Amino acid sequence: MAPRHNPAISADLAASKARWHRDQARLPVREKFRILLKLQADDLPLIQKRRPLRAWEKPWPIEP
Repeated sequence: MAPRHNPAISADLAASKARWHRDQARLPVREKFRILLKLQADDLPLIQKRRPLRAWEKPWPIEP
């Protein structure tokens, strides 16, 4: 049986999502870039498990 739609919960989720997007938009560019690199690094092992990486997908050595 499919869950029933609850407008109160949907409104709360929408408000929470909008607040999260506003907070993310306010971050400095340096922090946004750090998050992007972290997400890409987290995805790399998942991609490698499925198939060999393509030449353009291989990461550059950027760690200090």
